[in-house]
Amino acid sequence: MLLILPIMKNKLLFLILLLPSLIMSQVGNGFENTPGVTFDAVSNACQYFDTNTTTAHTLTNYNATCGLVYVTEASSGTTLGYSIVLDPTTPNGPVGFSDGDYFGVATSASIQSELGFAPPEGTQAFFMDDVDGTVTMTFDQVNLVGTNPQFSMQYFLDDTNWDILDFFRVTIQFSDCASPTLTLIDTTTETNGIDDLPGLQGSWQSLSADLSANAACKAQLVIEFSSNSGAEQLALDAITFIPGLTLNTQSFDLDAALSVYPNPSNGQITIKNNGIALEAVKVSDINGRVIKTIDLNNITTSTVLDLSADLTSGLYFVTITSGKGNLVKKVIIKQ
Repeated sequence: MLLILPIMKNKLLFLILLLPSLIMSQVGNGFENTPGVTFDAVSNACQYFDTNTTTAHTLTNYNATCGLVYVTEASSGTTLGYSIVLDPTTPNGPVGFSDGDYFGVATSASIQSELGFAPPEGTQAFFMDDVDGTVTMTFDQVNLVGTNPQFSMQYFLDDTNWDILDFFRVTIQFSDCASPTLTLIDTTTETNGIDDLPGLQGSWQSLSADLSANAACKAQLVIEFSSNSGAEQLALDAITFIPGLTLNTQSFDLDAALSVYPNPSNGQITIKNNGIALEAVKVSDINGRVIKTIDLNNITTSTVLDLSADLTSGLYFVTITSGKGNLVKKVIIKQ
């Protein structure tokens, strides 16, 4: 009995310490981990382009003159990754992004300029306009492990004259669950589409759902949007599953394999590497402007970068490219 009690006590203490992290954990995406761009239509300097106008396909991040326009992100830690499929064959097609559009992770300056309102959370949001087809934004699965899981997000539909073919739909799709789909908003059920919902246009709106009935299921957020005009705009922010949720992804965890230090730094930083073949490093400022690109030639060991001559004091995004995917780290420079 004297041997058993300490073991039971230790196990109980471990569960007590672990329980708060299980209860309060959350996953989501506020679009703050990848550098946003400030859209600029002059000379096509900062727009998203995609030349495929004939088939449904997955979009990739686009290297514009102003920097990389992010339209996809891998899951890492508490960040919920997502991918986007464009179908230009739907009624609002077929132009797609072949003419260049404002689409992707955007800075507060872009959001403020286009919508008249800043992002409700942080300094960035995801922006869509004139998709000339239909885009489907699918987030990675999460495990609903708590007893009272909740979902919330913020969205902004511009106050304009929407076409009857335009639509906005948000669903959560479940697996290992009796109910396969929860529809949170679907403008295709309205007689005149989005225009039948005037109270939901022209300002940031909250969308939430109590997922208690789906506890212990796997959940996947899907957002669909179709439009054919530059005046028809949608922004997304503050997507969150909380509490008691763990990320369900089979992707390689680059965040665990790579680290950047010191942070803050005087300009000299070290990329600690646990055997990943690194292809390149790109440093961007908060406006998405690429400051420096360094070829790493598939190095698999830790490396030191001296950026003191290239950077002044401020916040920067360091994008590390590897065969396992891309990882973006925020670095503060103090000169």
